[in-house]
Amino acid sequence: QEEEQHQQAKEAAELAKQEEEEKDHIIVTSRGSFSEPNQLTISQNRDESKIMNRGILCALRAGDQESFIKRISNDEMVIPQLVDKQGNSPLPLASSLGHYHIVEHIVRRFGYLSKHENSMRETPLHVAARSGNLSIVKSLVNSTDCSVLSAKSKIGDTALHAALKGKHEDVAFYLVGMKHDVSFNENDDEVSPLYLAVEAGYYKIVRKMLECSCCPSKLASMSSGKSVVHAAMRAKSKDILGIVLSQDSGLVKSRCKEGKTCLSLGASIGFYKGVCYILKEFDKPTSHLCYLTDDDGFTPIHMAAKEGQAKILEELLKHCPDSIELLNNKCQNILHVAAESGKSKIVKYILGLDNQKRLVNEQDANGNTPLHLATKNWHPNVVSMLTWNTEVNLKALNNGGFTALDIAEKKFNNDYILRRRLTWMALISAGAPNGPKLIPLKMSKNKKSEWGYTDKFKDRINTLMVTATLVATVTFAAGFTLPGGYISSAPDLGMAVLVKRTAFKVFLLCDSIAMLSSMVTIMALIWAQLGDVVLIEKAFLVALPLLATALVSMTVAFMAGVSLVVSHIPWLAYFILTLTSVFLLALLLLIVPYVYSYPSQGFLRYIFYFPFILMIYAVSDKEDSSNNND
Repeated sequence: QEEEQHQQAKEAAELAKQEEEEKDHIIVTSRGSFSEPNQLTISQNRDESKIMNRGILCALRAGDQESFIKRISNDEMVIPQLVDKQGNSPLPLASSLGHYHIVEHIVRRFGYLSKHENSMRETPLHVAARSGNLSIVKSLVNSTDCSVLSAKSKIGDTALHAALKGKHEDVAFYLVGMKHDVSFNENDDEVSPLYLAVEAGYYKIVRKMLECSCCPSKLASMSSGKSVVHAAMRAKSKDILGIVLSQDSGLVKSRCKEGKTCLSLGASIGFYKGVCYILKEFDKPTSHLCYLTDDDGFTPIHMAAKEGQAKILEELLKHCPDSIELLNNKCQNILHVAAESGKSKIVKYILGLDNQKRLVNEQDANGNTPLHLATKNWHPNVVSMLTWNTEVNLKALNNGGFTALDIAEKKFNNDYILRRRLTWMALISAGAPNGPKLIPLKMSKNKKSEWGYTDKFKDRINTLMVTATLVATVTFAAGFTLPGGYISSAPDLGMAVLVKRTAFKVFLLCDSIAMLSSMVTIMALIWAQLGDVVLIEKAFLVALPLLATALVSMTVAFMAGVSLVVSHIPWLAYFILTLTSVFLLALLLLIVPYVYSYPSQGFLRYIFYFPFILMIYAVSDKEDSSNNND
């Protein structure tokens, strides 16, 4: 008994000494930094956990197998008890770093660590799959049973999820071959490995996933998650789309969270081959896929019109001509949708159809025609196309009693925004009328109209004033420094040397017009500085055309004067005339929409059509200029 008591006391003393040493020991985390013992995440069972010392961790991180084995040789029971602050044992740490030989050694000695989970409930296989090291993944799978392939992390991911999220195709292909049914397991976001593989466009993996006999029933049970057919459409892979639908053709009617069918999705993203495949193989008279709507009442043909997919829209109309009559929840036809979205290519295509006459003047739930919607959203190109169509009723009123021109002027408020001004000009040049209702004048808080004397208009007036003053100064000086100089002898002393030349006369005339126009502009803007609301509006109406005339005249005067003094070198004179003419045209294109309020109608509209179109293209949307269909 005395010996037993003595032995127990000795063991207690040794245990107390060991615990004291553990408290004083410096801990190295998996990142190689030092921390106190209370910062280390260890096993819940104190008796089964050990502290990872610096030597073992450094050898592990460096991949030094010899040093690692040497340091654990004295007490190999240490290895399964070590964890870092994320709860990872040495096995997932070596797996993430790609140290195959160390992994092999740990797996061979401590195979049960293959099922050890960290704080995220991830096994070493999760970590290795995410890292994409195939040899390590094979070693881990071979060291345990296939149940580890079905193990899920805290967010519901299997190792196959991790491999596909990391875009490691070879690892994913191997894992699928080991266990097929795990391909259909959804995580907490309702995403299955099959969905990830389809979305990534991995055809071989998808085909291998769908080889198992339980595939059709598994696909049918996945209706609550994200649709693999929609993923195939987003991947724009006809092969994957075909192999998925061959397993379960009923998936062609599945919907995403927004209520879109796969046909609507394909029409919106421009997947032409996929749309054609579905229409050919699955859109039978009993299915009516072209008539299925999303939550907003948009059918596939509406989505094609909205996104500017002209080629797909044409295919849908060939397959189902009646779909041109379909309306969405706002009672809008495809021309309404295209006009509202500013898709000029779609509008042009629809206007070229034989049965478009009723569409151009059809009203939606708010009484708006396509012209109203294009005007409301400031799409000058679409407005121009519609106004050139003889079937469009420019006098049509919406439920508010407004024409398209009323809407433009109501929202216009004389703000000099090129897109808005071009839209308004397109309506004016087509002779669009106002409706019977008077557009109410918007008043600000201080009871002044939008033309009130605000800082915004002060800046505009000052800008025009500075420009007009510079033009007046330059042209005034040019009038007394004539090209060619003056005659210095009698009887024509002081007269211009080149006065009889035609180019000189053009120079003198344009220079005079520029100087006088700028002077009148300055005077008009001085009146605008007085602050009267009416004077500001009138001053702008006078000053802008006069200042534009001064700028154009000054350019012509420069062109005439310079070509005159170098006329003895014909090639140089012609080059200057050509170069100045090009830039003069560009100047006119920039000035016209901001200066001339009422473009001419009649035959002049045809003359100014091409310059007007050039200005429209300058403000056109990039997405409307090109749409690529795959």
